Amino acid sequence: MHLHIKLKMISVRVSFLFLLLWETTSIILKNGGYEEVYVIVHDSNNESDILLGGIKLSQFCDKDDPTVKKEHRHNKFAPTKQNKQCYYKSAWEVMREHKDFQSAVKLPASTNTTPEFQIIQETTSYRVFVLDTSGSMEGTRIATLQQTVQYIIEQLISEGSWLGIVSFNSSATVGKHLTEVNTQADRDNLKKAIPTIAKGGTCIGCGLSEAIQVLKRHLGNAANGEIILISDGKNSKNTKVDINTARQKVIAEKIVVHTISVSQQADTLLGDIARETGGRYYTYLDKGSISLVGAFDQNVMLLSEKRDSVNSKVNRLRFSIDDSLGKDTSFTFMTQSDNNIQLQLNGPNNYSQLLESQGKIATLSIPGIAQAGEYEMTITTDTTPKTVEYHAKSVITSNDIIKVTTMLSANEVDFSSGELPIIFADVTRGYRPILNATVSARVETGNKSCDVHLKDDGVDPDAFVNDGIYSGYIFPNCVDSGRVKVKVNVKGSEGETMILKSVTGASSPDEVDEPAIYNSSFQRVESLEELYVTSYEDNGASDVIAPGRITDVSLYNIRTESSSHGESRNFTITWTATGNDKSIGQASSYILGISDDFETLRNAFDSAEQLEMRNVSLIPQVTGKTEALKIVVDAEKAYTETAYFAIKAVDEAGNKGEVSNIISIVVARGYRATGEEGSLEIEEDATSFAVYNCGMKILIIVQLCLHLVLGLC
Repeated sequence: MHLHIKLKMISVRVSFLFLLLWETTSIILKNGGYEEVYVIVHDSNNESDILLGGIKLSQFCDKDDPTVKKEHRHNKFAPTKQNKQCYYKSAWEVMREHKDFQSAVKLPASTNTTPEFQIIQETTSYRVFVLDTSGSMEGTRIATLQQTVQYIIEQLISEGSWLGIVSFNSSATVGKHLTEVNTQADRDNLKKAIPTIAKGGTCIGCGLSEAIQVLKRHLGNAANGEIILISDGKNSKNTKVDINTARQKVIAEKIVVHTISVSQQADTLLGDIARETGGRYYTYLDKGSISLVGAFDQNVMLLSEKRDSVNSKVNRLRFSIDDSLGKDTSFTFMTQSDNNIQLQLNGPNNYSQLLESQGKIATLSIPGIAQAGEYEMTITTDTTPKTVEYHAKSVITSNDIIKVTTMLSANEVDFSSGELPIIFADVTRGYRPILNATVSARVETGNKSCDVHLKDDGVDPDAFVNDGIYSGYIFPNCVDSGRVKVKVNVKGSEGETMILKSVTGASSPDEVDEPAIYNSSFQRVESLEELYVTSYEDNGASDVIAPGRITDVSLYNIRTESSSHGESRNFTITWTATGNDKSIGQASSYILGISDDFETLRNAFDSAEQLEMRNVSLIPQVTGKTEALKIVVDAEKAYTETAYFAIKAVDEAGNKGEVSNIISIVVARGYRATGEEGSLEIEEDATSFAVYNCGMKILIIVQLCLHLVLGLC
C-alpha cells in the first residue's frame, strides 16, 4: 500500500530526508527506513498544531525579535543541533528561506486546511517508451538507445507489466501498442519494435501526444500511467504539436513522465516536464563512464559502467553479492560491434559458469539464488572493442536489505551565488546506519570528469559523524555550465565495514549502541537525477573556495588556579580541523574571536576582538585532525559573567570560512584572556568537561523548566 498525499512537495536535507508539504502543510519525516506522517494545521498567523502519533505539539519557534510573541521566540543559546547546524536560526526562519516559501501566496484565513489523504493500491505498471529518432540521433546515439532499450526489456521489465513503444522525429509513430510481458516471446516482439534508423526533425510534443493516446486506448483513463521520454534535442519550430501543449496534456491526464536528456543540447523543458508530473529526470552524455542503463535502476545495481576505450581483448571485473541479494542475478556485456564473446564467472566455493555468445550483447544469468561473496568476471572478445558497457544486477531475497539512497542538495545551481552542490548518500541495512563504507561519486559533463569522495566524519559538509549519511562537495573544477551527471558507488569490505545495532530516537546518532563488524562485502551503484549548472565561470588556477565551516567547537576541560591577584581559569577548547577548500586539504590560519556579545560573533565576527596568542602561532592541521587551544582567563573579581568564543578558518589566498558554532565560557568582569597551545591531556587538578557538562545539563534542565513555566519557546 502507498500513502498518497495530494499536496505540493519540496525537499530539504539536513541529517534526514525532510519532505515539507506546503499549501495544506503536512509533513512527512523519513528517518532511515521509518516513515511518520506529521499533520500540521496552520492558521493565518503561522500558528500550528502538530499531531505526532496522538501527541499534540503546538508552535514552531520563530526569530528572537520583539515582533514575535515572547513565548514563540527561539532560544539561540540552547546547545542544540538546530542551533549548531542552522546558524542559531529558528525553525520558521530556516523554512522561510526556502524558495517554495518565498514564492508561496498566503492563503486566506477562511481556507480549509484539512489535509486530503487518498489510500491507493499499487497496481500493474503501464509504461510507454517515447524514443527520439531525429537526425541528430544518427550514429552511436541511436545504437546506444537501441541496446539500452533491449537490455531494459530483457532484464528490467517485470513479468505481468505492460509496455508500449512510440518513436518520433518530425512526427510520431507507434512501434508497439501496450503489450503485457509474460513470456520470452513477448519480450522478443517488443525488442523487434525498437527503432534503428534516425532522420528528420524533432517533435517531442508529437511523441508525448501519441504516448497519451497509447495509454488511453488501452486504459481509458491514463492517470498514473508512465511515459519514459528519451531525447537529444530541442523541439523543432512549427511542429505539428507544440511541446508546451503536450506538457499541459500529460499534466491534465495525471501521467507520470520520466525524462532522459541524451546531450547538452536537449530541451531544458524535459526536466520541467518530469518535475511537474512527479517523474524523474536524468542525463546521458556520449562521453564518460556513466551509462544510459544507469537511469533505469529498478533492481539493485551492483555494477554499471561504460568505457569509451579498452586496450585488450581480455578484461576482468570484480563485484560482490551480499546475503540480502541473489535472486535473478545477471551480468551483461555490451559493445557496439559484433564479436564472439566469452563470459567466464568465478565465485565463492569454487563456483564457475561459462557463457559463449556472438553479437553485441551477452548476458550471463546465475540460476537460482546466487551465493553471497566475491565474484570475478573475465570477458574475452575476438577483437578489441571501442566502447563497452558492463552491468551486474540482482534482486533482493530479504526485507533486511542494504539500501543506498542518494540525492543532491540542489538540482539547479547558480554558480555566481557561491553555492556548491553537495552529494548525499544514505547507507543503511534496514533502519541501521552502515559505517566505514567506501563511498565515491563520479561527476561528468562530457568535457570534464572527476571523482568526489563522500565521508561520514561530521566535517563540512557532513552534518553528523557516524550517522550513515555520507556527504561531499562538487567543486568548480568538476563542472561546466549545463548538464552534469553524477553516479555514486558504494562498497563495503568484509571485516572493515560496521553496522549500528540500533538507533534510539529520531535522528539521534549520539544515542546508539556500539557498532558491530559487518562480516560481508557489498556494493551498490546509484545514478542521480540531473544537476543543471548556470553562470559558471572558469577561474583557472585561482583559489576561490573558502575553508569549510567548523561545527564542533567544544569545551574539553577547565583548570582553576588561585593567585595573589585573584583567580585564573584555563579553558581547553577543541574542534576538528577543516580544509583549505571546504573539507579538502589544510587551512592556512585561524581567526579566534572572543566577545561579551553573542550577536557580534554571529553577525559581525570580523569586528570582534581577536584572542591574543602568547608567542604561539596556531597552525591548522590537516582536515579531520583534532585541534586544541588553551584560553587563559585572569581576573580579580568573581566569575559571574559570560564570554563567547568562535573560529573562522582562512586559506592561503585569504578566503575566510564561515563562523563556527559559538560556545560560552564563564568569566569575571574586567577579565583578561589570552591563548596558548592546548593539550588533550587532562591535568590532575583540572575539571574535566564531563564534570562541567553535568553542571551544564542541570542548568539546561532548569532553563527548560523555566521555559515551560513561563511559556517560552
